[in-house]
Amino acid sequence: MGGHRALVRLAAAGGLLLAGSWAGLMAAPPAGATINSPNAIGCAGQAVIPEANGRTVTIDATQGTAHVPRTASGPVTYSGSVKVITHNHHGYVAVVLGPFKIHFYSWQGANRSNKSSDSGQRKYPSELKDVPPGEYHVTGGHFAPEGSCTGEMTIIVDGGFLSNPAGIAALVGTILFALGVLTGLFSHPVLGAISGLLLGLFVVADLMLGAVTYPTTLLLFGLPIVGLAVGLAVGLWAPMARAVR
Repeated sequence: MGGHRALVRLAAAGGLLLAGSWAGLMAAPPAGATINSPNAIGCAGQAVIPEANGRTVTIDATQGTAHVPRTASGPVTYSGSVKVITHNHHGYVAVVLGPFKIHFYSWQGANRSNKSSDSGQRKYPSELKDVPPGEYHVTGGHFAPEGSCTGEMTIIVDGGFLSNPAGIAALVGTILFALGVLTGLFSHPVLGAISGLLLGLFVVADLMLGAVTYPTTLLLFGLPIVGLAVGLAVGLWAPMARAVR
């Protein structure tokens, strides 16, 4: 039955409050989801997060983007349902980094009691206050012989770019490797190329942690390649320019 409860929590908020806690990069459940078509088994649901100022954040399963508060004043109330009862099901929730999916939660179950809905409350994860601010992309799905339900979401963890050590490290790295690319002007093409490659990676981190965009495959591979090419080009061009003079 744990698998079925995980399903309705996925339907309730795209993976918000899935049983168990997340670890690693996200270290906390996501909020805000778009249920992809066709929604063969009729997933639906909602989650309500109470904030310290007395207001609440309501996340519906049809949302595509949601701002996630760092703290909550109490437990999160969730409710969810499926129109088609599933059995012998399994599913997952994962954070997407370019072409890679980092699975943080998975489930499976027989659902012998034939439940089609669930509701309740779960503690808001305290680990969320330590997650770097920024924009993240999460995907998940629930699969059974009766049909499937998949969804995706963009999560914006609120907070200033430099309010977390990760943002500070990304900015420092960007500056250092930008200076490294400039060393190519002094006939160090290899150093310039390596610096350009790493500069591209840090720019991707800046975009994510600054909540500008999440790292798509194009950004994750494209910016480092562009940085490498620029660093190498600067290193090769500088001595030739000096020779022409």
